[in-house]
Amino acid sequence: MKVPGMQLLFWDRGHAFKRALLVIVAPAFLSIGLSGQSTGEPYLQSVLAVQQRIQAGDLEGARSLLLDATRRYPSNGGLENLLGIVEIRENHADLAKKDFTDAIRHDPKLVGAYLNLARIDLESSGDDKLRQAETLHLYETALRLDPSNSEANYQAANILMWEGKYQSSLDHVARLKADERSQVGVQGLVCADQAGLGRREAANRAASAFIANPDLSEDDAVTILPALRIARRADLIERIFAAVDSQHPLSTQGLRIFGLAQEANGEFLPARATLEKAYAADPSAVTPLIDLARIANDAQDYTGALGYLAHARDLSPKDASLPFQFGVICAKLNLIGESRKALEDAIKLDPDNPQYNFGLGVVASLGHDPLQALPYLQKFHDLKPGDPSGLLAFGKAYFRAKDYDNASIWLQKASTLRPTASEAHYYLGRIARQKSEFPAAIAELQQAETLDPDRAEVLAELGQVYVQTKNYAEAAKKLHRAVALDSDNYSANFGLLQLYARTNDPRREQQAKRFGEVKDKSDEMSREMMREIEVAPNGAPAK
Repeated sequence: MKVPGMQLLFWDRGHAFKRALLVIVAPAFLSIGLSGQSTGEPYLQSVLAVQQRIQAGDLEGARSLLLDATRRYPSNGGLENLLGIVEIRENHADLAKKDFTDAIRHDPKLVGAYLNLARIDLESSGDDKLRQAETLHLYETALRLDPSNSEANYQAANILMWEGKYQSSLDHVARLKADERSQVGVQGLVCADQAGLGRREAANRAASAFIANPDLSEDDAVTILPALRIARRADLIERIFAAVDSQHPLSTQGLRIFGLAQEANGEFLPARATLEKAYAADPSAVTPLIDLARIANDAQDYTGALGYLAHARDLSPKDASLPFQFGVICAKLNLIGESRKALEDAIKLDPDNPQYNFGLGVVASLGHDPLQALPYLQKFHDLKPGDPSGLLAFGKAYFRAKDYDNASIWLQKASTLRPTASEAHYYLGRIARQKSEFPAAIAELQQAETLDPDRAEVLAELGQVYVQTKNYAEAAKKLHRAVALDSDNYSANFGLLQLYARTNDPRREQQAKRFGEVKDKSDEMSREMMREIEVAPNGAPAK
């Protein structure tokens, strides 16, 4: 909203959070106001002379006249208010604040002094809730003296919107004149308030009016962003920023907000294109690359995600989260060697991070010597002793090392905790099967199946135990179910081949061919697990 003699100013609030402030610019930049203490003609002439000097930019002349006037009219709120205006024009905010405070003390009904003091407090309040509350109190005091004051109503509405008091904000907006309510800042406020109140259709209508306003700018859009985010209205954020971009190219930060809104709406390809533009606008920025890596990862474009992360690592080599994310994605691609190198880099940068130690422990357990995982898993367990994931990871590492006694100790602990119980019982069943303890194996695997009935690995393992114990009917049920869930499951296809061979099933030859295909694929995956990738200088992965 444009108030005569003022303009809207915005400043960055960290993660793309900006706020609208009315600050002192232009000639009649503050509320002059007249004190009720002295209304004689000489006093009025003195005030007029000071105003003229201020408007002409002659601040020293205005100060000289004020010093003379205050000798004749001491403790005068109107003169102190004018002195505050001179101080703020000279960037002496602390002195101006004292003058405005003195003006209020000497003339408690001087509305202009309340507005001027509130503007200073508002500009410096940032995210300080106490300061915002104090500023709101100043505006509310001004409104008790002048209920229709446009600036006080508008800024009170702004502060209330920031505080999440959306209906109270709308109440202040309702006090504005019709032409004021049609201004872009007020339309944005209404959109934010209606969205905050969960009034979807009202927010949509307000957004349409906001978007249609020819004065709409990126600053206006960013002002209401926090409320729209809290209301989870990514659709409105996308609409508004798309409208701004169609009129004026968005800034790098605006493009990022636009792209994140598209991502939140599930529009991954447009989001990626928008964030690519944000990165192109500032190639030294790491944040858009991290956003792009996340979107590529969600779209299962793991190679693309690695390219973005590799470039981000070049730009920010001390950020431990970047090699960690790189290592996680490498693991998804079964690039175990490359994953391990990246996770080791993350731990060098942040050795006491439990997540990084756990990740490296899990990846190391997949290598040729699973026991190399133990120091990292121990570090994780020391940092988070109650985390069931650590217990399970220990058990799996010992299992892969064929140390079944130690594996059983950790797996038994993990089996008592709900998040890890199913998988722990699965591995305990595999250990029992390796020891030919078939009743125990069946009992463990049945518990795993009960907890997770649609897991192909559990069904395949249980099916193979039934084959070994000649319970072919149950074996067929479990193995066919496993293949239905995962047609390339190695254990399930091998189990079916064994079953058909033992029962002279005519499908044996066909299953042998099918198992050969699955085995070839498994062998290729094993080779890929040890493969490392090189990253081209531009950050794009090169095979």
